[in-house]
Order: sequence, then structure tokens, then C-alpha cells
Amino acid sequence: MQKYLPIYVYGFITALVGVFLILPNNNLFLTVKYTLGISLILGAIFAFITAFTRQRKHVQFAYHEMHAMIMLTYGLSVILFCTSTKELISFTVFLFIFYAFSEIIFSSWLFNLHQKVVIQIAVIRALLGLVIGFGTIIALNFTEFTFQIFGVLFIMVGINIMLYIPVMKANLSLEITKEG
Repeated sequence: MQKYLPIYVYGFITALVGVFLILPNNNLFLTVKYTLGISLILGAIFAFITAFTRQRKHVQFAYHEMHAMIMLTYGLSVILFCTSTKELISFTVFLFIFYAFSEIIFSSWLFNLHQKVVIQIAVIRALLGLVIGFGTIIALNFTEFTFQIFGVLFIMVGINIMLYIPVMKANLSLEITKEG
């Protein structure tokens, strides 16, 4: 459990951002801006810890490095450059479109591994990418619910991150038995 604590925290923070966005939208722009920015910078730190604590660089950990970089970039950009709700929406759309494509690309990377691929995981990751992509488009078309839809998408991303831990544990167990 303790070995996987950074990834649990990283997923939990991401999901918590989603809960914050779903709550009644009486929040001021600056509150939303700083909450999103600071939370995702914090999540990025834990994503980096997750990626760099592994000695071997597997695709799964390159994926966390990539997500850490985009979350850090998003968080800093929101805090430093975002001056309106419209810009915040644009930045968040970019984050989710990136996430959608990265999930789909990650699914294809799984097939390039020299390990046994669990087809269900690859399919679920590709479907998640599609759902995030379409969810982002839907959020743009329902302007009165944009932040709530973004909230649902952040929750899905956070849950996805936390649900991937059993897969990582299973892969680690397979590696240990193969080496032993």
C-alpha cells in the first residue's frame, strides 16, 4: 500500500478537483482558478513521484511522467496566464483533449510491450480516451453545465488512475516470478 501511496494521492487529488467542480457553482473565478491550478500542480508532483520511484522505465511509468508534465503545465498556466472563465475553459479543454489522445495512444503502446497484454485493459483505456474526448465536446456545447461536466471528467480520470494500481501490482508480481 505505502509503495503505491503517491499514485493513490495523485488519483484522489484529481478526483477531488472533479468533486469541487460539480458542487454548486457559486464559486468565484479566482477560487476555481487557484483551486484547479494548485490542486493539479500537487497532483503532478505525486505523478512525478510515482513515475520516478520505479527503477525500470516501463510504458506505464512513462505515461505517468507524461501526465505529470501536462498537469504541471496546466496548473502553472492556469495560475499564471488564465484571466477569464473563457480562458480557463480553453485551457481545460486542451488538458482533456490531450488526456483523451494519451489514453488512446497508451492503449496502442500496451501492444508494443514484450509482455502479455490484457486486452480488456487496452480496450477500457481506449474507451476512456474516447469518453473523455466526447465528454469535452459535450461540455463545450452545454455552457450552463461546462464546469460540472469537467468535474465528472476529472473524477473519471482520478478513478482511472487509482484503478490502475491493481494492474501495476499484478505486473510487478509477474516480473518478480519471472526473475526468481
